[in-house]
Amino acid sequence: MSSVILPGSYDPVTLGHLEIIRRAAEKYDEVYVVAFINPDKKYTFTLDERVKMLMLATDGLDNVLVSYSTGRVVDYMREHGIEKIVKGYRNDVDLAYERMQAEYNLKEGGYETELWLAGESMKSISSTEAREKINRGEELCGILPEKVISFINNH
Repeated sequence: MSSVILPGSYDPVTLGHLEIIRRAAEKYDEVYVVAFINPDKKYTFTLDERVKMLMLATDGLDNVLVSYSTGRVVDYMREHGIEKIVKGYRNDVDLAYERMQAEYNLKEGGYETELWLAGESMKSISSTEAREKINRGEELCGILPEKVISFINNH
């Protein structure tokens, strides 16, 4: 059985994230979508909220397992028997960052990373943009999944 992890902060989960998650769900038997905690990062949403939004966004994808971790990606993978990492990127800046992360995960854990280019319509979407729009009270359609928008509006 093939398994992959899509690690991230998902603050919040966007349509771009969901595109990569869906593609992974089509290709692999088990897809772990894991919200990680970076102690150096300040989050807009709590860990519980981020996990809940991930669960809402991936509802209906039967082979997607949503979770969280306070540790390292390679340790989570080892604990759960996950074989590979999948990460999406939008542009050259994202790609350079993800390559550095991929090198670290290969060196530290022996885990390969597949880097997938986001679809053309998703390249302009980011969690940062979503957070800025939330703070300004602007429309989130076309950036976040509908169920996630409803969750944010109700909380």
